[in-house]
Amino acid sequence: MGESQFEDRQLTDMVQEGAISTGNFAAFLAMIFRSDDASFTYDGDSSGHGRTLAEFSFQVSYSKSHYRFGTQGDTRATAYSGTFLVDANTGELLRLVVRTSLLPAETGACYADTTMDYALVRLDDLGALLLPTDSRLQIDNVDGSESVNHTVFSACHRFLGESTISFDSPPDGGAPVPHRPSRTIAIPQGLSFRIALTQAMDTATAAAGDPITAKLTTPIRDRSKVLVPAGAAVAARIVRMRQFYGLNPSVAINIKLETVEVAGQFVPLSAIPDIEGHFQKPTKGTLQRPLQLGTLSSLEDRSAAFVFPEVSLPYLIRSGLESRWVTANPADDSPATAK
Repeated sequence: MGESQFEDRQLTDMVQEGAISTGNFAAFLAMIFRSDDASFTYDGDSSGHGRTLAEFSFQVSYSKSHYRFGTQGDTRATAYSGTFLVDANTGELLRLVVRTSLLPAETGACYADTTMDYALVRLDDLGALLLPTDSRLQIDNVDGSESVNHTVFSACHRFLGESTISFDSPPDGGAPVPHRPSRTIAIPQGLSFRIALTQAMDTATAAAGDPITAKLTTPIRDRSKVLVPAGAAVAARIVRMRQFYGLNPSVAINIKLETVEVAGQFVPLSAIPDIEGHFQKPTKGTLQRPLQLGTLSSLEDRSAAFVFPEVSLPYLIRSGLESRWVTANPADDSPATAK
């Protein structure tokens, strides 16, 4: 634009009129998928362009929202919701739709919808990266008019900086001693099993971080070989507990598995809640029932979420509570959750 030097200016300073937005590359994804603000629902599968598509919806309340809408110098926070489509076989994000709730009258608008399409784009030696290819912002104004901003992304490039860092030898001149992990029994990933809690939890005294005990109600089996028998003791931990007061009090608790007893010793048990058992294929002509998935905190820490609605507080969670799990690779951070 003929500038003699770089300047740091807001987008609204450069674009004086029309519908504009930020966040197509990263902000929306970070707000929705890298925080614990959104609550997710699985809405079912469909077909399109030769793919099996899984559709999910999400909601973010006003109290947790970082979405701001408005005019230059006057923006207002708003709750928002939306949907996203992923390839059911690869997990690739294909489309993200973000919709505001009813906007404050002071903004002069009723609603704003942003639709973003994504695809894998190859950038030099980085391989294929998931980037937006098309974005459409539509604002419905109170006077009945519409404002539309359509953006197409192409010919993306990367900018690279390089640096070098080095460290001196240890002061005593000695070589670092390699860590020698203790030998443990390895349990392969992808094996389904069930557990039941063997102790009760009183929400009046229980808290996040408390250890809890459980047992296997089914063996951990690798084909015909039983690796861990039913009845084996399992050590778990409460990683989150919330109590909601008001007209309809409820309790939400997240539990993560830690170890299982094998041949007289407790070994690490890496496991994620079994989602597949909850995703049932619908019969022809029937409507799939949405599956509540909860927030990302349970997705990221491999915990199972249990919700007890309309209960008296404090609430006693009795022993025997069951859940289904799948063994996982300790280095695999693939998220999953169950209720």
